[in-house]
Amino acid sequence: MSRTFSRIGKPVGMGLLWVVILLYVYPILLVLLTAVKTKSDLALHPFGWPEKWTFDSFTKAFETMNYVRSLINTIGIAAISVAGVVLMAAMAAYVISRRDNRFYRVIYIVFLAGMIVPFQMAMIPLYKVLQTFNLINTYPGVIFIYLGMLAPFSVFILSGFVKGVPKELEEAALVDGSGTYKTFFRIVLPLLKPAVTTVTVLNLFNVWNDFLMPMLYLSDNRKTTITVQLSSFQGMYNNDWSLIFAGVCMIVVPMLVIYLFAQRFIISGITAGAVKG
Repeated sequence: MSRTFSRIGKPVGMGLLWVVILLYVYPILLVLLTAVKTKSDLALHPFGWPEKWTFDSFTKAFETMNYVRSLINTIGIAAISVAGVVLMAAMAAYVISRRDNRFYRVIYIVFLAGMIVPFQMAMIPLYKVLQTFNLINTYPGVIFIYLGMLAPFSVFILSGFVKGVPKELEEAALVDGSGTYKTFFRIVLPLLKPAVTTVTVLNLFNVWNDFLMPMLYLSDNRKTTITVQLSSFQGMYNNDWSLIFAGVCMIVVPMLVIYLFAQRFIISGITAGAVKG
């Protein structure tokens, strides 16, 4: 009975696996094929193989999006925001995890509460705050909001990893005359490399793909990010899907490259967190 079930179950399992793979691969393939079709080809064969391959949509998208400038804007905002939030979150997680008293437990709960409140509830109050400090349509204004938005999740992930770092290492460093900051940066932070890499990549994806924040707080077209520039391809009466999907490909490629290089650290970070008790 078990052998019969094994013979039947294995092909069924492989079949289901291929179905899942196709469900993931097909949308990506559809985006790529649509990006290299002409308008007439797209109208006649929207889901078929292109009769004539053309890369004119990529050239037009590159020029229309002002790709180089918007890419630099996106990289600058994402790099500063992610680097700042990871550093501050790591330091906050270290203090919260090592100070076992009611005050720091309350601080930790406040960070967790920040994960519950959706950004849409704070859009108007944040706009008023930025307006008060003359930070509307400025890079620092957007970066400050990203720091606040990404901090709760980062502290939540990193605090669990800090608890897994043996206190004996810090005590030995203190005996050798190392101060708190030196102990953190030379001993604790290097041991958090898998967690820091995981948090960095996940936060980078969030900032890179974000559309709402730059659209609301960066009205100057020269300061907007690539996701906002992509939205200019879509109109009320006319949508050039080849152009839109070409822009999507140009947005996705940088993040795909980063993920391919960082996936080893992400997986090790997730698995390391899974076995901590």
